[in-house]
Amino acid sequence: MSGFYGADTEQLREQAGACLRGSGTLRDLIGTTSAMVGAVEWTGPDADAFRERWQSEVRAQFTARADALRARADELTAQAEEQDGASGGDGSGGGPFGSPLPFPFPFPFELPGPCGVPGGSEAPEPPYFYGDPGYGTGNAAKDGRPVGSHESGGSHWDGREIENDRGYVDGYANTRASAGTNTTVDAYGNTTHTAGARAGAEIGYDEQANLPFGSSISSKGRVGAEAYAEAGVTYGDGFSAGAGAGTGGYGDISATATGPFGASDTVGLSGYAGAEAHANAYSHATRNAEGDINGWSAGFDAGAFAGAKGAINLTSTSPGGWFTSSASFGGDAGVGIGGGAGVVASTDQVGFSLGGDIAAELGINADVSFAVSPNNIVNTFTPGDYDVDDAIGDAKGAFESASSAVGDAVDSITPW
Repeated sequence: MSGFYGADTEQLREQAGACLRGSGTLRDLIGTTSAMVGAVEWTGPDADAFRERWQSEVRAQFTARADALRARADELTAQAEEQDGASGGDGSGGGPFGSPLPFPFPFPFELPGPCGVPGGSEAPEPPYFYGDPGYGTGNAAKDGRPVGSHESGGSHWDGREIENDRGYVDGYANTRASAGTNTTVDAYGNTTHTAGARAGAEIGYDEQANLPFGSSISSKGRVGAEAYAEAGVTYGDGFSAGAGAGTGGYGDISATATGPFGASDTVGLSGYAGAEAHANAYSHATRNAEGDINGWSAGFDAGAFAGAKGAINLTSTSPGGWFTSSASFGGDAGVGIGGGAGVVASTDQVGFSLGGDIAAELGINADVSFAVSPNNIVNTFTPGDYDVDDAIGDAKGAFESASSAVGDAVDSITPW
């Protein structure tokens, strides 16, 4: 045998975590939908038939899929443990043939994509640009995308403690460290190069109580500590670049009340003690849920702070998801400077955000954002699941058909 092919155990464990999260998301959907089905004031044979089909057919299929994802996570975790055992040998770190296995190990098979979809072709992950959520303060322990090729840690508390139609309670604990350089390519060809080091530990909870008429009350909180120094750049559907460094502790807690038709209000408290500095700029295309480019986003953010600070955060979403707005008010005991601004124009969202010293210069003593969703507004007044993206697709199809017809007509009357 000329070589040995094994699996990168950290990638196996990360995929197991993705499957667990997918299973949890499905179970959230099952619980929320069950509450809505049971709360709707609808009687008669059709209502009974609908509820029976939900319970015996649709819910059963969702539950089976969630169970399959959980089983897949267990299988991947077991494979990682077996691979570690096989690679460990006599404890010297050598492989079963007397030499260390290559790192990362080549895969002899295609790992499933997000939530178990092979290659991710049916459910691509959102585009990733350096500086998106998962970058900077409060994310070192949870961000699954490594800074460098040398990694350790992961999730140490998986599985929900309580989960039924009335809601769920979930606790978690994460540690993560990575260092070096790393290159990743997302499902749309956006290439990200990162370099640096970071380490963090975090413990938290997430819970939800389902109420009648599709309403719910949920809360989540976390505390953690971290240290990081990193930089990165992404290019593809545009460009982004950033760098940051910091060390400190953080904590936050929030509660959300969700009403019928997707309306919600969230209030939260957050605190941070330490020192950090960051700078980030971006200008890139946005994509809808199907992965098609549907707009453009641009902005920047920069700042530095040393000391302790706290904030009250408020977020509101209107019924139907037409409008979203947020604001953050706070105080600090320390020294800091910075600000940021951003705009987005797409079929999913048209909005802006202002923060820090830039907002203060305009007489706004808070970080604020406001956005309108054209797709949700159009969807409300059109039959079926029809939105702006569909209208653009129909117009594009009509234009292509007309162009083809004109081309055919010209071909029929010209000799060449």
